[in-house]
Amino acid sequence: MQIKSGQYAFLEKELIEILEIQNIGSYVRLEYTSLTNNQQASRVLPLSDAAALESFDKHSFGADHRFFKLYVEARRLASAYRFDPLFAVNCSVVDPLPHQLEAVYKYLLPQPQIRFLLADDTGAGKTIMAGLLLKEMMMRKLCDRVLIITPGGLTKQWQEDELQLKFNLQFQLLDRMSYNSNPNIFMDSKCLVTSIDFISQDDIREQASQHHWDMIIFDEAHKLSAYEYGRRTYRSRRYRLAECLASRSEHLLLLTATPHRGRKDTFRKLLQLLDADIFVSDELTKQRVQEETDGVNKFFIRRLKEEMKDWDGQPLYKDRYTQTVSYSLSKAEKELYDAVTHYLVRQKEEASANRNIHVALALSVMQRRLVSSIYAIKKTLEKRYLNLKYLVDVLAKQPELWNKKYKLENYDLGSIDDYDDLEDNERALLEDIANDPKKLRLFTTAPDMKSLRKEAAEVQVLFNMANDLFSARTEESKYKQLKALLEEKHVIEGRKLVLFTEHKDTLDYLYERLSKEGGGGYNVVTIHGGKSVDERRRAQLEFRKADTPILIATDAAGEGINLQFCSLLINWDIPWNPNRLEQRMGRIHRYGQKEDVLVVNMVASNSREGKVLGRLLEKLDSIRQSIGDDRVYDVIQDVFEEAKLADIIAATLDGEENDFTDLLKDEKEPQLKLKFEEKIKEQKEQLKHSLINYKQAAALKDASDEQRLQPLYIQHFFESGLAALGGKLEQLKNNIYKLTDLPKSLSKVLRERHKRNPEAYLKKRYCFDKSIFLAEREIRLGKGEELDYLNPGHILYDALLALLLEKGLAHAIKGCVLVDPQAEHPRLYHFVSSQVVNNLPSRGGDQLVDEELYLFYQDEDGKWQRSSAAKLLDCMPVGKTAFPEDIPTIKESDILTACFEEYTLPQVEKVEKHIGEDMRNRKAYLKASFQEAEYELLFKLNDCQSKLLDGNKQAIQKYDDLQKEMKQLEERKTQRLERLDELAKILPQYPQLLATAYLLPLTASDDPKGFQMRSSKSVENCAMQLVIKAEEAAGRKAEDVSMQNLGYDIRSIDEEGQMRCIEVKGRATEDGIMLSENEKRRLAHLGAKAWLYIVVNCSPAATAEPEIYRFQDPCRLLQFEKRVKNVQYYLPLANWKAKL
Repeated sequence: MQIKSGQYAFLEKELIEILEIQNIGSYVRLEYTSLTNNQQASRVLPLSDAAALESFDKHSFGADHRFFKLYVEARRLASAYRFDPLFAVNCSVVDPLPHQLEAVYKYLLPQPQIRFLLADDTGAGKTIMAGLLLKEMMMRKLCDRVLIITPGGLTKQWQEDELQLKFNLQFQLLDRMSYNSNPNIFMDSKCLVTSIDFISQDDIREQASQHHWDMIIFDEAHKLSAYEYGRRTYRSRRYRLAECLASRSEHLLLLTATPHRGRKDTFRKLLQLLDADIFVSDELTKQRVQEETDGVNKFFIRRLKEEMKDWDGQPLYKDRYTQTVSYSLSKAEKELYDAVTHYLVRQKEEASANRNIHVALALSVMQRRLVSSIYAIKKTLEKRYLNLKYLVDVLAKQPELWNKKYKLENYDLGSIDDYDDLEDNERALLEDIANDPKKLRLFTTAPDMKSLRKEAAEVQVLFNMANDLFSARTEESKYKQLKALLEEKHVIEGRKLVLFTEHKDTLDYLYERLSKEGGGGYNVVTIHGGKSVDERRRAQLEFRKADTPILIATDAAGEGINLQFCSLLINWDIPWNPNRLEQRMGRIHRYGQKEDVLVVNMVASNSREGKVLGRLLEKLDSIRQSIGDDRVYDVIQDVFEEAKLADIIAATLDGEENDFTDLLKDEKEPQLKLKFEEKIKEQKEQLKHSLINYKQAAALKDASDEQRLQPLYIQHFFESGLAALGGKLEQLKNNIYKLTDLPKSLSKVLRERHKRNPEAYLKKRYCFDKSIFLAEREIRLGKGEELDYLNPGHILYDALLALLLEKGLAHAIKGCVLVDPQAEHPRLYHFVSSQVVNNLPSRGGDQLVDEELYLFYQDEDGKWQRSSAAKLLDCMPVGKTAFPEDIPTIKESDILTACFEEYTLPQVEKVEKHIGEDMRNRKAYLKASFQEAEYELLFKLNDCQSKLLDGNKQAIQKYDDLQKEMKQLEERKTQRLERLDELAKILPQYPQLLATAYLLPLTASDDPKGFQMRSSKSVENCAMQLVIKAEEAAGRKAEDVSMQNLGYDIRSIDEEGQMRCIEVKGRATEDGIMLSENEKRRLAHLGAKAWLYIVVNCSPAATAEPEIYRFQDPCRLLQFEKRVKNVQYYLPLANWKAKL
């Protein structure tokens, strides 16, 4: 075959477009463009090899109809989000709630640049919202490189339970092991999950910050602590990491249920990670989180649990009750308590006098252990005694160490709050700090050897007291109370219990007492910081079992675990920061909880802590019942904002009377109640909690139910594509499938591109329906079978789709002749892509902003129209119909110019309007923020000038510094505003003609019955008008959508928003009807929302009046006969008449 320039050919299985041919004697030089990578190249071939190339012309209409249709459908499905408003929902294993849909599809996804703080209440499903957002953005090619940063214990939960299982998103775990095995992991892996403390390490942070990210997500973002003290700002190591990475990511999402934590500066600092220039002051921060455009805030959303409802309008959260249970220390226990407290108070006074925060912290921790368990304080006293003794021995030999100063490294410890954020193993390392005598100043305030020996002797006495008491094996008063609670609350009968303690030593003690191994009689599991992520996950799974009633957990490990199958929680230890009670309660008081929740707090009535914290808890219970608002626990820090945590510690440890204890007096209860009411109201106003628009969310869900592709369209595409490649999918029972043959071409893609073993896919079972997957998954696992939900995002599905796009490309270029059973005249249909881009030099060129795919054709009047590519699903191959010889000439430039003018330019205007409005709002925010910063600098400059005029020479340097700062501010302002202008610059792409089909009408020789069943335009129009008139008479709003190829003809909605998707079939007389494949599939998919209206006697020649027959859920109710290679479905008259 003689090849020519402008033709297409396969060169070593690679599809190329031939640009130029040069004959060189017995050789030929080909200049071509590879359609695989869009790169130009040249090749010299012998004449014989060139002549043997398989070449073809564009629009030669010789395509294989199977691969042509599969290519068009693959392109359509690859952009399914264009017509399914909840695309990620329908190809994920989640059934999101109204507030979750609203957050993702109203607040987040529409934003051109996402810099957002999602601050819904505990248990609202923020990880589900983040997963939905990621799925949508990755399917739209808006997101490629993603970094998710979580607390240490949640990395595997995010990677496997959330991203992989629910959303089919493959993320790699980044930890020390994976980093050491592959130091280039940041380049080799695009999607990573890691812990906040691992990535905060200097070497890892340095590597991470050298790369650009499309999206970074911080879970439990309140751990990114920063606050102001005086003129200085404290930034924790975690915050400094976030600050560093925030500038390296296009999109940034922060997740936390506690964004405010009682401090305006902390809240502002958190929001400054989103945009440091916009949130420059507390006042502007308050304004920004309250401002809305079209009911949406661009930076912040917070919905409260009491306002969250399900799709039936029922509250998501069950009621929550709290109970404070007091017990008394025995005489021996009280003696130990008093002796240790006396020691700690005196030592703490010395530490405070010396301003030694580290010693004060160590002593505070000892006090917490004192009331936790005798075993915990025994272990602590033993450790402190041995360390003090060791110091005495070492310092006797190396007295110069007395003057050694040491800075605490690798820990951010400014307060007891920071200690609470440490993992259990980090706490243990910190408490072992005295093992190094060089660090003695972080451990003791003893000024000399004599004092050190005296302290060691005193601690030895205390240790002996604790050891004697523990060795006596007398049952502790606190444990006796716990046993009584286990019986009273029916744990002894199998009711599940979460038991929280603050200390690993106490956890060990309780495990030994309660577990069967220790003689307690219960199956008990534990979660603590010393356990690996996998061990914690196994403990959660074990706790789910019916015969495991008790889980004991520490605070550090308990964060993020979801235990809504348990309704009883006992706080063995009460945190000195009562705000942490809400975090504990959130483990069981969350969506999915089926019972009312009970939280029991245990306090020792004859201890200082018990008296103070017991009184606090009683007040909280009383006020909660009085005002009828469960949010009392959310605003504790705000109510006691003048009494800082130091006051609480002083009240409990030292017995000090201060602002905190003053508020707890009985006579102050009315005042305290009023303060709680004010703070609850103030918090709601300050943080602008958003009311959920349930009507909008329901409308969005209805639209998705109407247009989604899962499961029927996805299943049909997968089965057809697999068969075309030579594979086979066998149906088992309950719509479960297995692969019996895997095509070699597909195996190669799985092995080479996805690094997967193809054989593994032959062992699995598959389903396309989410409801079936959820119902069958556990059953199949019990049988040792792995069941996969096959949908976009699954590696097998994605590999098949990519392969069909490659194999179908040549057929799309050729074009295809098909038969359209609905057509009256032959017509060309052009499958077109219309794109809008944003040219960002900072991102290396054009970035896709919007794409539309459609069929473009000329109607009878010569006007250009558009239709859905789904129309081709109803077309069949040319059979007995003669192949046309007179296919009209395709003038591609005329077609695409018309497409550009008719549809691309309006598309650009729509996108420009959306993005332009967003950029204008951001510009206004920036200008206001920069103006405030400029005013502040001008004030300082004027003050400095006055000092200069007064002869103050020291003000010269300060004046110069302020001038430089003003210049830098102006430069920053210009840079930020120019960047927004860059983002707002939207450009159209010239449309791309992807494929062309020439559709012929059905002939009698193709299908006599189908040809006979065709209705005339007049009959169809009569039926449509009659149905619309009847629907409007019934009080419904009817819309003709027949030209959109949705699979039905009329969308009819009543006053309550209930929708009918109506397929109208008009008949000249009483007769059977025919459904196309697309109509049949869509009606089956819509279920109870689908209606078939058969309108008979629509012809003027009919002897009877027209009549409408209505059938709800027709694919379930009626029996259709497959015809014409399954493209048409016939419903005989007798069949539908029998169902009336």
